[in-house]
Amino acid sequence: MGFGSALKQAREAQGRTTQDVALHTKIRSDYLQALEDGQLHQLPERTFARSYLQRYARELGLDPAPLLAEFDRQVPLPPAPSAGMSRHSPARPGRRRPWPLLLAAGAAVVLLGGAAAWRLGRAPAPVAAPAPEPATQAPVTVRLTVSSVPSGARVYLDNRYLGTTPVRLFPLQARDRAQLRVELTGRAPLKEAVALARSRNLRATLNPAGQRSLLTDLNAPRPTPAPSAQVPQAAAPTPATPAPAAITMTFSGSSWTRVTDAQGRVLFEGTPAAGTVKTFQAGVTIRTGNAAAVLVSVQGAASAPLGRAGEVVTRTF
Repeated sequence: MGFGSALKQAREAQGRTTQDVALHTKIRSDYLQALEDGQLHQLPERTFARSYLQRYARELGLDPAPLLAEFDRQVPLPPAPSAGMSRHSPARPGRRRPWPLLLAAGAAVVLLGGAAAWRLGRAPAPVAAPAPEPATQAPVTVRLTVSSVPSGARVYLDNRYLGTTPVRLFPLQARDRAQLRVELTGRAPLKEAVALARSRNLRATLNPAGQRSLLTDLNAPRPTPAPSAQVPQAAAPTPATPAPAAITMTFSGSSWTRVTDAQGRVLFEGTPAAGTVKTFQAGVTIRTGNAAAVLVSVQGAASAPLGRAGEVVTRTF
């Protein structure tokens, strides 16, 4: 199977379109279609086409190594110019050699050699040792967590796409300032400068269009209320309400998965690593492209796979 057929089969098994993959990889959908169809002449130069293939494979949860090897066999690197090729044209037979010029050149070589020998005989001047280079400080890594109300919003930092909310513990290089942008269709976008000298936990409240969206620092210290002069009365106990059922997903292998709530909003979408555990409240719909790799537990009950290996399953809990 060629790399194009492998890409198309994996995408269709996950129930995705090329437009959906283009939105997440930032690669034009016609380039993705050209990779699947093997129409390599419709792609840009080799370096970019190979990079697109690698990014496409990782988005679908495929190992890019065998696909890149197949690509290299179909589109090999151009041969490098031979090092032994002479840049001078060969001498034409029958021409007379300029013996006076050759004799003059030989005399010049002898004179230059004598001058070099006389200079080598003199004591060389001391050379100062180079100054040591200043030590460079290793970059500091911080982690950024961004949630939103409602969830499923796209998150950008300095125009770099980080994913859809909730984005948890994304590793970044520490910096004084960065431009955070959170966008969701039908909501007023949030655009604000944030300090990233330390790890941050932020929440974006995306209000309807025409209203200003707000950014909240969830780790900011809350003000301590002033003590009241009156003695508080004991509050009457309130009856306990049962907690909503919890849906726990455990990934035993690689599988593209999307989780939406009752209103159709995307709570999670991606291909987590094996061993990842995610928890949601009841009332969610789970769609996965490899049902055997997704184990679901409801309210602490025993986990069970959603289906067979490679099966595309959609279930509501």
